[in-house]
Amino acid sequence: MAYDALTLSILRDELSDALIGGKITKIYQPERDEIILFIFNKQTYKLLISSNAGVNRIHITEMPTDNPKTAPSFCMLLRKHLINATITGISQMPYERVLEFDLQVNDELGYKKNMKLIFELTGKTSNIILTDDGYTILDSIKHLPQDLDSKRIIICGAKYAFFSPQVKILPFDLPRVREFLSSCNTPLRKTLPEVLLGVSTSTVNEMLYQIDENDHTIVNHSLVVDRIAQYRANLKNKRPNVVLRDGNPVDVNPFDYQSVKGEKIYFDTLNRAHDYYYYLLDKTQRAASKAKSISTVVKNAISRTEKKLAIQRQSVLEAKSREQFKHFGDLILSNIWQIKQGSETLNCYDYETEQNVTIPLDKQLPPQQNAQFYYKKYRKLKSSAEHNGKLIEENTKLLEYLTTIKASLKYCVEADDLQQIRDELVELGLIREKQQSKKKVDTPLKPLRYDVNGYTVYVGKNNAQNNYVTFKLAKTNDLWLHTQKIHSSHVVIVNDKNSVIPDSVIVTAAEICAYYSQANSGSKITVDYTAKSNVKKPNKAPLGFVVYDTYKTVLVNPDRHVTLLRQ
Repeated sequence: MAYDALTLSILRDELSDALIGGKITKIYQPERDEIILFIFNKQTYKLLISSNAGVNRIHITEMPTDNPKTAPSFCMLLRKHLINATITGISQMPYERVLEFDLQVNDELGYKKNMKLIFELTGKTSNIILTDDGYTILDSIKHLPQDLDSKRIIICGAKYAFFSPQVKILPFDLPRVREFLSSCNTPLRKTLPEVLLGVSTSTVNEMLYQIDENDHTIVNHSLVVDRIAQYRANLKNKRPNVVLRDGNPVDVNPFDYQSVKGEKIYFDTLNRAHDYYYYLLDKTQRAASKAKSISTVVKNAISRTEKKLAIQRQSVLEAKSREQFKHFGDLILSNIWQIKQGSETLNCYDYETEQNVTIPLDKQLPPQQNAQFYYKKYRKLKSSAEHNGKLIEENTKLLEYLTTIKASLKYCVEADDLQQIRDELVELGLIREKQQSKKKVDTPLKPLRYDVNGYTVYVGKNNAQNNYVTFKLAKTNDLWLHTQKIHSSHVVIVNDKNSVIPDSVIVTAAEICAYYSQANSGSKITVDYTAKSNVKKPNKAPLGFVVYDTYKTVLVNPDRHVTLLRQ
């Protein structure tokens, strides 16, 4: 992600427009490395500042935040000094990822004084530091190991020192960039992030999009300089966006990067884009953690069921020889007159094969009991075949059902979606629910909703939602879609106009159906569509299982159509 000094400069300008002149009214510290400032400036803004090593960031958030019952010591210090403080300025250390908030506060005697809140977005060493007007450190949210020989010591009572200026080229000092390129003979994608001040690798990748980094001709260097100038212009004509792949956030950019591919959602400000990106990222990570435990249960259940099926099928295969044992019993009884006590075999004529056959005998048993031994073995194998045949049928259906659950996990990113899958596993007995005195609360069913040329299209993300879409939301005249012979979501086109649904709408819905299927990585996917009235659910069938006989088909390529998504 291009969270470099250039991106931070845009965020700084947006924060300045919204917050300068505002007053801090509340301060929360929901995480050990994150604070929330409530700032009133004609309206209330929530400024999130996080020094988390993995997702250090700053932006105004509209998402819900927590206020722990017990405030950490750093939060108490901020409340002591900064409640009712006015933000008088927000500045950035030139081409560095450091923001400084100038604050004016009243002391205990009512005299005005100035303070500084400094935020360093420097990866693992990110920090939030409170100082007085003379940059004497009062405290920091992180207490990092300090090198006494270092010029920058972040401890209480020390003087705060900004980062030493780096001997690098300013990214938009085009004459110096051109001069450097004239003597450069190394790959540019690796070299430019080390030479240009305040730019990240992803920024350089955008600057060099479709440029040969190993071409060091004058013409190519001129093209690189032009691209850097174009990048600067694009920053001013910004079009912030969040990039998604398979519904998951992968990047957030200040304008439409050509070097980053995926589904893009555009915003009016970079701040809103960052807020949405990190909200989605947090939600995705939380869902992934919950989905992992559910996925493990499903995976283990599928493995156990497959092993059971293998054993049961082997038993049925072995039982196919049972008729031979019954025949041996018949031959013993029909030739009992020639069997002597203590004989180990019976050699006799087999009237079925019209050949002589040798039948093993137990010499300790009389002839009659030897015949009963073979009859008993026959009955046992017959019973085993019937029993295992029923188990095979049951476990085959269970395996099919578990496969649908496994497939739906890929598209369930909401907590409610995952809870519905978990409820299915509880009903199957694969997860033991803790005893609770409270009545179970049903999670809301929220299928995806699309707007396709004026037609509403619903898409179930799991078996519970598939059942809801097909038998609760869909009416008789609505159109129902499902991929042919493979698992997919149930898709319904609402036909509230009671008219002929255009082919373009059917194709788009089919593309969405193919995307939410096991074949979403393929092409030319066959999708069936039929009136909802033709779709039936057999008695005692599991959630999501339906049958239909009358249908038409269409061949499509999977497409999520994210721009049509309304929910």
